[in-house]
Amino acid sequence: MDAKTIFQPKIWYIIAGAMALIGGIENNINAETWAEKAWGADGVNDQSIAMEKLFGLFMAGFGAMGLTCAFALDGKAQAKFALANGAVISLFFVAMFFLLPSTGYEMPGAAFLAPPFIFMGGLMASGYLHMNEEEQPAE
Repeated sequence: MDAKTIFQPKIWYIIAGAMALIGGIENNINAETWAEKAWGADGVNDQSIAMEKLFGLFMAGFGAMGLTCAFALDGKAQAKFALANGAVISLFFVAMFFLLPSTGYEMPGAAFLAPPFIFMGGLMASGYLHMNEEEQPAE
């Protein structure tokens, strides 16, 4: 099985989109718990809970966007969007990892932080591998 078979944009959009949607919903449902882990028991307030809910909303939005791209796009367009979307979300996470700790926000451990980069890496790889393919003529 070659890389192009494993890294297909539609499949990686479905994987990344579903995981982001599920993670975003979970973040909203458990916003108070996430706020306590990030800020400590004394740091839980309306603002810290709202921040966690906003992050969950962002992730759910990305999940919905990913699933939409999986089913509304195809061919080169889907591949180019996969590369671009994966890069943008990866840069968002990198910026978040550098900026939030300076505010006192305690980031989760590496085991929790690795999956977004794995999913975005798969999405970017799928886009890169398929972005120059010839379009199939419509029948």
